[in-house]
Order: sequence, then C-alpha cells, then structure tokens
Amino acid sequence: MRLQHPERTQAVVAVTSNRLLVDGVHRDWLRRKYVQALHRHAGVACVILPTVDAEDAMEEVAPAIMRRLDGLVLTGDESNVDPAVLSAPASFADPDRRDVEPGILDRPRDRLSAVAIESAIALGMPILGICRGLQELNVYFGGTLRPSLAEWSRESGAMHAEKPDRPRDRQYDAAHCVRISSYGALFPIARTIEAQVNSLHNQGIEALAPALRREAWAPDGLVEAASVIGAPTLQIGVQWHPEWHVSTDLLSKQLFKAFGEACVGYCRTKKG
Repeated sequence: MRLQHPERTQAVVAVTSNRLLVDGVHRDWLRRKYVQALHRHAGVACVILPTVDAEDAMEEVAPAIMRRLDGLVLTGDESNVDPAVLSAPASFADPDRRDVEPGILDRPRDRLSAVAIESAIALGMPILGICRGLQELNVYFGGTLRPSLAEWSRESGAMHAEKPDRPRDRQYDAAHCVRISSYGALFPIARTIEAQVNSLHNQGIEALAPALRREAWAPDGLVEAASVIGAPTLQIGVQWHPEWHVSTDLLSKQLFKAFGEACVGYCRTKKG
C-alpha cells in the first residue's frame, strides 16, 4: 500500500534582473548565486523579472506577474541607484538619454525595482532586499542615499568598498561587524545582537525612510539592515550579500530560511 504524503507547498518568488549592454545589444542578466541560495536554502522556486525601459514603465505587466507570485527578491548589482528614476520610473523617456553604463548606471533596473516594490507592498508579500535592494527600498519610501561612501568618509569608504586585490570569492568574506537591534524583525532570525558581514558597496543610506525601521548598523553608524514598519510579513533589506557564502554562514542560512518560510506562509494564505 502506498503511503500518501501531503504535498509540500513551494512558493514561487520574483527575482530582479539587471541590464547588460554588450556590443550595443541590451540583455537582462542575473548572478546564479541568488537563484541557488533561494532554491537550496529558502526552498522556493524563482521567476526572473525583466528590466524595464522608460516607455514600458506604466504598463501593467509587472503587477500582473507579481499577483501570481509569493515574494520579491531585490538583488544586488555594481550599478548605483538613480533616486530620480526609481522615484518616478516613467519620467525619463528621452531616447537620447543614456540609461546604462556598466558598473555605474542601470536605469532599467531602477524602473523594474520601482514597479516591483510598489506591487509587493500593495499585495503585502514578503520582500528580501540585498545590497542595492536595501537602498532601493529606502529610496522608494522617501529616504536618501550617500552617492559615494568614499566621499563621505575615507575610513568608511574603505570599510565598505570592494576589495579588487582579492579573488572574487574572497571579496565576499566578512569585512566588519554589525550591531543588530534586539527589538526588530532581524533579531528573531539572527538570534544575536552582533554578527560579521561582508561589505561591497559604493552607495549607502544617508537618511532612513520614515516607513523603515533600522535593524542593524555598522561601526561607523551606516544602516546595514532595515525593515518595513507595520508590514504584514517579512519585508526586510540587508546591505551585505548573504547569498555568497550561505552554505557556511549561519546568519545567511537563517535569513534565507526565514524568507522562504514567510513566502510559504503567504502562498498558503492566498490559496486559503
């Protein structure tokens, strides 16, 4: 006699892509590290969201997709956030305006994140922002960014900057500690008030948006994690990259596990 096992609920999450311009050809791309971490440690399936051109920013494509999904992951990228575009994704439609500069500018990604965050917040679904994703959440809710941490403070800039003299894998080793608030959404996940994290970013939060709560901060005071105040589920962003060494880093494992559980809970609520 075959035993009947209840089908395990698998949530499906949206993952933001980035725009790559090679030989004049526009392509959407995403590092596999995010998909692997989400599959192996959050237990979710992934749908990759395409970037958005200015003339397409007001279409209902992204909201239609998001209504079918159970969570949103805002990935990191080398490009800087353009706050003006993220705050008004359909406002820059000039065909002569350069939208993509490798490692500097990715306005199609800014537009994608704007419409994806808007949909996720409206739907009350789980959100996990990673590095650039935390900065996008802050700008979306009205916060501001420091355009260059190196210009803000030479010492802080060095603390958070990429380490180009190291092999790529070693650039994501722990770079500094963070202090975790004992009253927020991150503490029950981390179960500690201090942790070691990696750090590879040029921009950083200047003024935290009123809708966000500070969850963790670096020794120089820079916000390293924030969550949406009053969110119906886990809606959080972290400045570090938990996807890179998730198989060996406990905090990274706990973060992806918590996000996966939140997505499954959201999925079951929708079906119910």
